[in-house]
Amino acid sequence: MKTPINERELLNQAMLAFHNETGLELYKRDASELMPYTEGSILELGSTGVEYSVEFKRWVQQSNVGSIAAQLRRMPSPALLVADYVNPNMADRLRDAGVQFIDTAGNAYLNQKTFFVFVKGNRTSSPHTSPRKISRAFNASGLKLIFSFLIEPNLVGETYRKMAEASDVSLGAIGWVLNDLKDKGYVREHGKKGSRSLESPMELLDRWVETYPEKLLPELDMGLFQAKSDMPWKEIKPEAFGGCWGGEVGASLLDNYLSPAQGILYLPRQNLKNLVMEHRLRKSPENTVNSSETLQIYEKFWRYDPDNLYQNSCVAPDILVYADLLASGDPRNLEAAERLYGKIRDRFQED
Repeated sequence: MKTPINERELLNQAMLAFHNETGLELYKRDASELMPYTEGSILELGSTGVEYSVEFKRWVQQSNVGSIAAQLRRMPSPALLVADYVNPNMADRLRDAGVQFIDTAGNAYLNQKTFFVFVKGNRTSSPHTSPRKISRAFNASGLKLIFSFLIEPNLVGETYRKMAEASDVSLGAIGWVLNDLKDKGYVREHGKKGSRSLESPMELLDRWVETYPEKLLPELDMGLFQAKSDMPWKEIKPEAFGGCWGGEVGASLLDNYLSPAQGILYLPRQNLKNLVMEHRLRKSPENTVNSSETLQIYEKFWRYDPDNLYQNSCVAPDILVYADLLASGDPRNLEAAERLYGKIRDRFQED
């Protein structure tokens, strides 16, 4: 159900570019010969005996590094990203996140006990590196609606009006987004008119967390604020202002695994002034580094929280906390994100 990619062409170009740049050979093997449950290909590096499971992705230069890293961590190890082009900045970020990759320009990062390869800065003339077109399902409105579906999958079978009320998306946009999701196979219509179900929710979640930081999060930004003391999340009660914790703080409250170093708060826009005044927050100057004294505040963009699922009113839905952890790009957050991912997956399997 993934967006179609000419994987054979992409892989052949990347393997050739890798050989021309390094003199090393990558050999393709059918994954089904080795691991019947794995889609895609297996690449073997020369005579090293190292076999990579492969993930294909275009437009990596516009992607969420945390999301890519999380997807590869769930694949048989070691995993290799095969991309159309990885620019120098993204190459460094992927390396820092432990993501091994090759691209069609000869850029590469392979790091094993017996060998190390890191090439960056090669340019590409590929026509596939132009900005990707985002479908209606993955623009800002679509992401809001998808988020509501991921929180409560049964919502996809409700009326357009109920969807609009739950997601804060206009009635006019609902039909466009639903049609796009149906075309992509994420929503299925049954025999009875209006009877719908959500399909492949974990794959849809992967698409959502990858696109969310780029297409929706910037619209929600209400500013970075400086608190009067360190770790303001120990004092602020966001539920008193209709808000909740996301990111590292939310993860620590949901799972008690991660010790938070930075605070993300989701808050109704009309309540920002009251929060700032009561806790004597001040707007941080531009280019201030996010630290344990700062709070990144975003607008709370959803209206629906099923009472039987999110009992902690001061924490954002775990799907959003998971997305925040990946969007941070901080390698230390990946383990906490994967723990949340496992719980989300188990919940969907129960449904």
